[in-house]
Order: sequence, then C-alpha cells, then structure tokens
Amino acid sequence: MAFAQEGKQKIVFDFDGDKKADVFQIKDGKLSYALTSQGNKTITSKGGSYADQTYLELKGNVVIYHCIFMRASNTFKFRYDARLKAIRLIGYDNEQFGNAVNDGAGLSSYNLLTGDYKAQWNYFDQKKGELIAAPPVSKKYPAKVYLVKDFGDEVVDALYQVDARHTK
Repeated sequence: MAFAQEGKQKIVFDFDGDKKADVFQIKDGKLSYALTSQGNKTITSKGGSYADQTYLELKGNVVIYHCIFMRASNTFKFRYDARLKAIRLIGYDNEQFGNAVNDGAGLSSYNLLTGDYKAQWNYFDQKKGELIAAPPVSKKYPAKVYLVKDFGDEVVDALYQVDARHTK
C-alpha cells in the first residue's frame, strides 16, 4: 500500500500494465493522471467543491480518493480500464455523521462495476427520543461509467442522489 505524500498528493504506479511509471495526482483541487502508454498526456477532472481535506491512497491497482468534511467523508475508487484505455470511477463510499443527535448518520457503498448498492442509515425518532437504525438497504442500480475527465460536482451530485433515495 502506498499513500500520497502530504502536500504532493501524487501516486506513481504502473496503472496500465506497460511496466512504466504513470502518475495520478491531486493538483489545484482537481484529479489528473498521465499514462506513459498514452505519451504522458495529462487527463484532468472537472473538479468541484466536494471536500475540505483530500488525499490519495493506493490499494493494489485502485486509487482511493479520500474527501473529508466536518461531519462526513466520501471515498471514490478509481482503476485503469483496459477496454476504455482510461482511468474510471469504480466505487463510491459515503459516511455521514448526521447532526448533533446523529440524525441522518450512516454508511453507504456503491459498486459502479456491478451496480450493487448497500447502506445503513439512522434517524432520530423525536417521539421516542432515540436514534433508530433504518432497515439495511441492498439494491442493484444501473451504474454509469464515469471517467476521471468527467469527475466533478455533477458526478458527485448523481451519486448523492442514490443515497438520497434511502435517507429520511
């Protein structure tokens, strides 16, 4: 496992299997990558305002983009797709801490390769005065293909809409 260094926020790894080092990084609030097999042409995301603090992590051949807010965090998982010859978004995890009584707290995970969506949300029952776990969610949704070049506020909003279907 490798982590992007604080400040640099860059991962150097052979993503496309050509035995040459490629680069994936956060630069000026946007994700970008350059593959040696494509002449090191830089592909850049649209960017957006979806995090207070961000960093990258590499697990196997998957880049995990961590986005941390005051009361929430998101992780976006990217991997090289040989068929598309591009790095695409393959997964999204959302953790919400809710308000002061944890109303709206929970976790979700959406696999954009299989369409599998799983979530466990909580809500505060005013009458009982306690936090209640909503029934777990396990559904299949059609998963769109999002490439790094497409990634930005619109993609994040579309992923949030899947969660919004299952929260009060």
